[in-house]
Amino acid sequence: MNFGLPEIAAAIAGAVAAGLFQLVDRILARRRRSEAVLVAIAAEVRSILDLIEHQRYLDEVSAQAKAIRADTWAEHTLIIDIRSNYFSVFESLAAELGLLKPHQIRKIVAFYAFCKSTIDSTRPDGPHVTAFDKHDKANNIIGLEGLLLAIIHLGNEIVQLPRQTIPPAIEDETVVAKVGTVG
Repeated sequence: MNFGLPEIAAAIAGAVAAGLFQLVDRILARRRRSEAVLVAIAAEVRSILDLIEHQRYLDEVSAQAKAIRADTWAEHTLIIDIRSNYFSVFESLAAELGLLKPHQIRKIVAFYAFCKSTIDSTRPDGPHVTAFDKHDKANNIIGLEGLLLAIIHLGNEIVQLPRQTIPPAIEDETVVAKVGTVG
């Protein structure tokens, strides 16, 4: 077979077009994977924020911090004995974090580090209970308030990172009010 210039040019053009199609397909597939990872993590972060709000952790700690600042604190501390793993999505997707942008990764990693620090500090054997004097316990409470504020701030930024913002799990205020009441 003898190929002429038009046939060779057509073959090259076809190969280039096929290569470009594959490249675009890979780029779009990576974007879909990246968005899926971001949505999954943002959904878990939203759930953690909902739990913090529903359990009124910040309200309790802020009340204690206010009492410390007013010098009326009776050494009441917040003890949270968390035994469940609320970070399973993050942990299972840790290998996929490279799909995300650096600023997204920084926020996500900081959020989970602050959450883990909060859990560690509020355990029954944590520094809120085991601190030797009132001053140390008070400083721990003030620090915990700062951690919770940072968690909420970072969490609110993270849930806005995906193309579609992740809303609270329960948006109906009457349902939220009833969930928090007894009887």
